Amino acid sequence: MIKSAIVFDSGKMRSIAPEQLSVPAQKGFVWVDVERPEQADYGFLEHLLPLHPLAWQAMQEPYVRPKITVFDEHIFIVFHEPLLEGKAVSFSRLGFFLGKNFLVTVHKKTLRCTDAVLKSLDINSSFLKKGPSYIVYALLDRMVDDYFPLLDSLDNKFDEAESKVLVHHDEKALEKIFTLKREILELRKKAIPQREVLSALSRHDSKTVEPSLIVYFRDVYDHMIRVDEMLDSYRDLVTSLLDAYISVQSNKLNETIKVLTVIATATLPLTLIVGFYGMNITFPELRFFGANSYFFILFIMLLVTIVMAVYFRNKKWL
Repeated sequence: MIKSAIVFDSGKMRSIAPEQLSVPAQKGFVWVDVERPEQADYGFLEHLLPLHPLAWQAMQEPYVRPKITVFDEHIFIVFHEPLLEGKAVSFSRLGFFLGKNFLVTVHKKTLRCTDAVLKSLDINSSFLKKGPSYIVYALLDRMVDDYFPLLDSLDNKFDEAESKVLVHHDEKALEKIFTLKREILELRKKAIPQREVLSALSRHDSKTVEPSLIVYFRDVYDHMIRVDEMLDSYRDLVTSLLDAYISVQSNKLNETIKVLTVIATATLPLTLIVGFYGMNITFPELRFFGANSYFFILFIMLLVTIVMAVYFRNKKWL
């Protein structure tokens, strides 16, 4: 359905009902915001605006990657707004149909970026003089800025994961690491093609985009590059964190093996002594000690254990 329709003409902005929509003949433009689009919306808008059917068909598909396509009468752009819902990251798609004197935005959910720009129009509508391309810039800038709170949350998650791995040696740290890795891959899967979209807009020479606004799209492109660089560094960090987890687990395993090896080594001579005196023969020293030979053997075993413990201590094996 058409959520809002705004006409800017003769230096004035006005909100109108969908049935009153018309494209300004000279200087001016119309902005139509469509939420939860239906086929009837396209049927209405295609009689009003020169929208390419392939572009509208793409918006009806369940998944469309970020992209930019240039048609004869307009530019079609798909961008994804990142959302942090609790501790999970999700994305909402926003489609742009940008013409010389019109802009149509299409989305299935209520988006913060469109609500923010519409609210700013109530405060100050002077930026509408720069044309519909400036609204596209404002929306894209808001969506790119939404990445930075997500990156801040990733910083906190990295701190928690490092604490679990290096301080608490938590067995659930591996699950935390792979969750981080999955989130970073999901963000990069959206951020990389969106950087290409902004790159195309920042050097686009079409008549659809005002030449004076190219510098604005370059600014958003620079922000997107920062996001990509930070995601690349996070990808390296999560790899290092996984290596640290493996090293910690290996060290714990080595410590366990070392203790078991020391115990096994200490019992070997005791086993030898017990086996030696367990033979069914008469030993001279046992004949000498007589009934106290039992304590004599225990004394020898204790003495051997003490000697080995001192030896291991000097070798720093204990």
